[in-house]
Amino acid sequence: MKVYEAVARVLVDQGVTDVFGVMGDGNLKLIPHLTSTAGVRMVGARHEAAALAMADGYARTLGRVGVCTVTPGPGRTNTLTALISARKARTPLVLLAGDTPHGVPGLPQDCDQDALLAAAGIPVQPFRAETAAADVAAAFERARRAPGPGASSMPPDVQDAEHAGAIPPPPTPVEADVVAPDPDQLAAAVARLRTAERPIVLAGRGAVRAGAREAAIALADAAGALLATSLPGKGYFDGHPWSLGICGGLATPLGVELLRDADVVVGLGASVNSFTSKAGSLFRPPTELIHVDADAGAIGAYTPATLAVVGDAGATAVQMRDALVAAGPCEGEGYRTAAVRARLDDFDLAQAHADASDGEALDPRTVCARLEELLPRDRSLVTDGGHFCGFPAGYLSVPEPSAFIFSRDFGSVGLGLGTALGAAVARPDRLTVLGIGDGGLMMSLGDLETAGRYGIPLLVLVFDDGAYGAEMHFLRMLGLPEEQSLFPTPDLVGVAESVGVRGMRIRSLDDLEGLAAAAADLSEPLLAHITVNRDVRAEWLEEAFARTVGH
Repeated sequence: MKVYEAVARVLVDQGVTDVFGVMGDGNLKLIPHLTSTAGVRMVGARHEAAALAMADGYARTLGRVGVCTVTPGPGRTNTLTALISARKARTPLVLLAGDTPHGVPGLPQDCDQDALLAAAGIPVQPFRAETAAADVAAAFERARRAPGPGASSMPPDVQDAEHAGAIPPPPTPVEADVVAPDPDQLAAAVARLRTAERPIVLAGRGAVRAGAREAAIALADAAGALLATSLPGKGYFDGHPWSLGICGGLATPLGVELLRDADVVVGLGASVNSFTSKAGSLFRPPTELIHVDADAGAIGAYTPATLAVVGDAGATAVQMRDALVAAGPCEGEGYRTAAVRARLDDFDLAQAHADASDGEALDPRTVCARLEELLPRDRSLVTDGGHFCGFPAGYLSVPEPSAFIFSRDFGSVGLGLGTALGAAVARPDRLTVLGIGDGGLMMSLGDLETAGRYGIPLLVLVFDDGAYGAEMHFLRMLGLPEEQSLFPTPDLVGVAESVGVRGMRIRSLDDLEGLAAAAADLSEPLLAHITVNRDVRAEWLEEAFARTVGH
């Protein structure tokens, strides 16, 4: 058995059914063996960044290890932006990248790939002919346990060698260790929560991964608290009568008011970074933060914590709730008052803005509010980076957090299309909706052809303001000329149709009815080119400006 055949065997044993990548001399034998012999589906991208983003979107949607394969040198370096984004999102992912042959020095693709990945914070698994199968299996195990992306460098001459080592057995499910909360820390947190007048229970990515939804709700019920989530937890508490939705820059206007007035916030597995704290405008003293996380180093890393509780989000929520109930009625009034109930019942996000559609361009807020009503609710939502991104993320609901991917963990633009393609491959039973700007689409345009070539059902909403919108608004805030941020947009419907993707031009709100009808039972990619009013400035952008430009 050749080494590349052993690698393919391990992938099948690991349960891999789909691989994303770009073929080159570094994986020239592995890919055909995977597809023709091992029965694995290969989705071939046009660019390695998109291929890695596809594996990322696939893994985030399904909650299992994504796999990407590329060739050495530029093939590897092209993945770096998407790899760092996956690292920041802690996506379980394995990159199987070719390397230059050991026996042929001085090739153009030769570079210190492992050092590049180490600088990006990506662990590299050793890869040797005698232990290649075990090495790849170890990369999968590390990706699951960390969780996060890792890589292997596979020279073709090593891949072509005979594999003499044993093939490791398929993995068996292992329950993750649950970090029990410290009793003294827990007691202090419960004592403070009992006296809270306006408490909030805030769930983040750690709570979602711990399966802590019901425990968090029970804790909030016992404390009389409102519920909220960080952005990665979007949709977690939707439907609960005391849910505020997203906390931070993408919070609703009412949510911001109620969050700002909180006196105690229990953060369950949430980093409480600058996005969640609305650039530090939320959770300022006298608001107190009880920060719960299984990783002690994550507590207070971005927002100072009044009380720290090191423990699993789910287990800690259960014990806090039990201790509250055992202690009897809370001393504080709680946040679930008749006045708050009335405000929640009366609030309608779709009516919270004055429509700025002007006959030439549409208000993106109005577009997204209307699409929330029209599109199927059982959907996945992916947003690319850019000024527009808060509009679909804020207005379009999802059935659960795994159905939402905000593809700018690294602050990047252009990863959304690949990420959405991976999500659509992972869940073909759901409508996958991508929100992307004209700049992000043009940056990743080659892989629109990938959607057409494979006929991947995907609704692409292009919010076209004819600019790099964030930069345009930053320039306006600084009183600087904006011309260099403006770009003419080609006929995206014509561009889409030239690569096998159906296109629709959206010029009015009435056109959204036809778009929704076409998307109701989508069997192929569909692109909607929506001209939006560039003078509508997202509220979250002012916080980004304060953090990075106007400080």
